[in-house]
Amino acid sequence: MKVLVDREFPTSVARLYEIMTSKAYFEKRFEWGKVSDYRFQAFDETPEGLLIQIVQPIEIRTDKVPAFARRFLPEKSDLLTEFLWLPTSQAGEYLARYRFQLGNVPLKIGGTMRLSADGEKQAIQQTEVELTSSVPLVGKKLVSLVAPKVDDALAGDYRHTLRYVEEYA
Repeated sequence: MKVLVDREFPTSVARLYEIMTSKAYFEKRFEWGKVSDYRFQAFDETPEGLLIQIVQPIEIRTDKVPAFARRFLPEKSDLLTEFLWLPTSQAGEYLARYRFQLGNVPLKIGGTMRLSADGEKQAIQQTEVELTSSVPLVGKKLVSLVAPKVDDALAGDYRHTLRYVEEYA
């Protein structure tokens, strides 16, 4: 399953990139979400580009999960969020590959994020997310179970990033 989302931000693309690649941005977002149990596993330049990895322990309420999916979901696991910001040949454009991994859950959630200019004081964030599962038969059901959560997460991500841009840009 693929999800494509375009969002606009009232700031330059260079400033949006600067924000989205700063520790302060992530720290503020976690503070707003009242999340204190996280750690930066990586925040470094690599030969490929800027690698950002954040690990957050997650508790999963399995009582609201259909029975078929419970065996694939642990009650507790680490959520890895990873962004790899790649160099681009296009001036004024930024590209990241990203992925999310929840422990050993047999789901792959990843995609790309492209930041581009729409004038001097407007930036566009284009996000493409793909969800797949390696589990035969039940994998499609797992993907359909998680898909609405991805939509919610993208909407929440936009709200928090927009708030950060409005307060700090």
